Parts: sequence; C-alpha cells; structure tokens
Amino acid sequence: MSIATRSSLILLALALFLPLSVHAFPFGGRASVVLRCVYNSTIYANLGPPRGGEFIWTTGTKTYLFGPPAFAGQWLLGLAGAPYYCIYRISPLTIYTGIAITMMGSSGPAAPAAAPTLGPGGASNRGTIPTPTSPTLPTTPSPTSASGSVLISEVYYAVDTAHGSKPVNEWVEIYNGTQAAVNVGGWRIEDAFASDPIPSGTIVSPGKFLVIAATSTTRTLWSIPGDAFVSVGSSLGDGLSNSGDRIVLKNASGAIADSVSWGTNTTVLKPAAIVVPYGHALARSSLSQDTNTASDWIDRTTPSPGK
Repeated sequence: MSIATRSSLILLALALFLPLSVHAFPFGGRASVVLRCVYNSTIYANLGPPRGGEFIWTTGTKTYLFGPPAFAGQWLLGLAGAPYYCIYRISPLTIYTGIAITMMGSSGPAAPAAAPTLGPGGASNRGTIPTPTSPTLPTTPSPTSASGSVLISEVYYAVDTAHGSKPVNEWVEIYNGTQAAVNVGGWRIEDAFASDPIPSGTIVSPGKFLVIAATSTTRTLWSIPGDAFVSVGSSLGDGLSNSGDRIVLKNASGAIADSVSWGTNTTVLKPAAIVVPYGHALARSSLSQDTNTASDWIDRTTPSPGK
C-alpha cells in the first residue's frame, strides 16, 4: 500500500469517527453552496451572513421545518458544535470541512426574500437580498481584445490568517484598460446573492487598478495605496464562498462590464474558473485578451492588490 493511499485511508477513518460532542453555538444564513456527500451520509453547506460559515449536516442532526440543506439560496438556522467532515469524493480523496450541525430548520422549498432576524431586538443586520440572476454572456466565447475595457483583474476570496478573516477582508481588484480615466462611482459589485455600490466619485486612471474591499482594514493588511482602494461595507455581496461563487461588475446603467465565476458556481463561466487555496488569489492571466472562459483565470500564489 502506497503512502498516499495509507494517508487517504487515515483521513477517511478520521472523517467517519470524529466525535460531535462539544458545546453548540447558534448559526444562520443563506446557503451559497450545498453539496451532498454520499460516502459518509453528510451534507456540506456554505452560509452567508448574518451568522454564516461552513457547516456539515449529519444523520445525527435533529432536523425540523422542511428537512436538511437542499439547495443554494435556502436559509438555514440552528445550532452547531464540533468540527466535522463531508467526504465528497474517494478518488481523488476530496473532503470538505465545517462545523457539525446539531439541530436546524430551513426555509423550505422556496427561499424567502429577506434575511432571518437574528440581530438584537429581532432586527436583521442585512436588508432584503435580491434573488440570484445569471448575467448574460456570449454563448460562443471567442478571443477578444480587452483593451478599452474595465475588467475584473483579481479576486481574493480565500482569506488566510495573515491577511485578516472572511468575509471582512475579501477584495476584488478591477483594471482600467481604457485610454481615459473612468468614474466607477455608482457601479456595482455583485456575488451570487447580493450587490454593493462602489462609492460615488471613485475614479480609476487609465492603466491603473482599483481594489474594492469589504472593509478599510484590508488596505493596511496589504499596504494598498490610498488612491487605489475603496471599501463598501461589512462584506462583498453576501460574502464570497471559497468553494464556488461569482463576481459581476456592472456599470452605472446596469450593463455588465465583466464577470467571473469559480468552483461550483457555473452561472458565468461553464466550466467555472479554478478554486484557489487559502492565501492565493484568482487572477487574470492577461489584461490584454478576454475569451470569456475559465482559461482566462489562474491561481496567483502571491496576490498583488492595486499593483
């Protein structure tokens, strides 16, 4: 038996027999990814705000109100406890990690229009989240010149501990490939479930970059120049999912300027762009050509926001 095979079997055994007995804490949010893991009868769910994260439903979960996690866009609410595993694939061994759900309820067959109220006094800390829509892209992509365009150039969703935490330190970088300054104030950045306006008066000079981050702390963590940085709030969209999400950049009139999806989200690119490890960024391989395919995107091991 090879070392790789032996290691895989050890991981599999740990995944099957880790205990679930720890103190539980409340969680609640809208699912951006739901994956069924048949090998150990679990379900992985990645949730957005107000109390989101990565969670694992198990056969031991006390489940009420419409059953276990079933689809992206569903609201889940309950208690979670110990770390656990969702064995998605045996060969190659693919395991999603999260916190085991001890008890939960869901929004049922149709996701509600507004967030559940988990804040003080029963008030939600987010407003109504729009229903996901798929951006319109060419059905038969072909290589085109990206000069004269404003593009998404880099996406940092896999936040490592050296650069903050999710979702507050996620960022998206855009590039002005035109020959003139572009006022992107009033443009919008969207993920699969929500959108944020870029602050008014934001100007991107020709051939320059702009980093759009969730919060201002990101600028210090990366030493981003002040004229290449804006922040939009507590999260980008509904918070970016590591395993699959999308970014859509829309201009002030609502037209799509650029977009990308990765991992399990194929609403923009099909197949989607790759999933990158923690601390890496999803980046364009070229700023001069855009094929509207996953081949435009690479794993950038050393992110370079604003540069």
